[in-house]
Amino acid sequence: MKIVIVNILIFLLVVGTISCKENTALDYENDPALYFENGTYSQKDSIAHTFFIQPNDQMRDTVFVEILTMGYPIDSDRPFVLEQANAGQPGAAIAGKHFVAFDDPEMLEHLKIPKGSVRKSFPLIVLRDPSLELEEVRIELKIGENEYFRPGIDVWTNFVVKTTAMAVKPTTWDTYWKYTFGPTWGSVKMKFIIDNTGFSDFDGGYLASDYGDYLGSKVQQKLLEYNANPNNPDRPLKEADGTIVTFE
Repeated sequence: MKIVIVNILIFLLVVGTISCKENTALDYENDPALYFENGTYSQKDSIAHTFFIQPNDQMRDTVFVEILTMGYPIDSDRPFVLEQANAGQPGAAIAGKHFVAFDDPEMLEHLKIPKGSVRKSFPLIVLRDPSLELEEVRIELKIGENEYFRPGIDVWTNFVVKTTAMAVKPTTWDTYWKYTFGPTWGSVKMKFIIDNTGFSDFDGGYLASDYGDYLGSKVQQKLLEYNANPNNPDRPLKEADGTIVTFE
């Protein structure tokens, strides 16, 4: 008899636990919230942008920041709030100077999760201020709260975008691009690659192997031609510190 009673109690405990978990999960799923995408093969916790790879007369550029929702989609657009967490701090980007402010009329239409959707590619518009020729500034984004959304997963409710007009070493140079362009990196070398191949998407996906081989061969040939041309007074091509540019 005692065994039967014990078994019944265990059964009721298990059922109660499952019921509580289901209710908690349901409440969680129906509580609309936002967080920044963070995945192994997608967006991480920051993006480094540079105007260095853009034409000199390009004064604006767009950095897309992926935002995901928690909860169910609905049949209407839902506004959300983005804030700059580091406004006024040293090294912080200035709204209206380094990027289009979030309360600018141009941006209001973008601060919405479209109806029926559970994600948004938010276009952060960065501006080429002359100060970026000598410095890098940070935009520390933070998910705000309104009647439609609250901040979601705590560790993914902050995101950093850095922007400059100086050369920035690609994050995968030492693990990927060195096999195409050689292990050394410098701003002069970077500009030479862009000017002679037209390729600038160093933070995009991996290239087809034959295309990577083509780019590597092309810049090697162009460097040979450059260094052999007596009209180039700085030959052999060097970085500012005197390091000779090579692609081997």
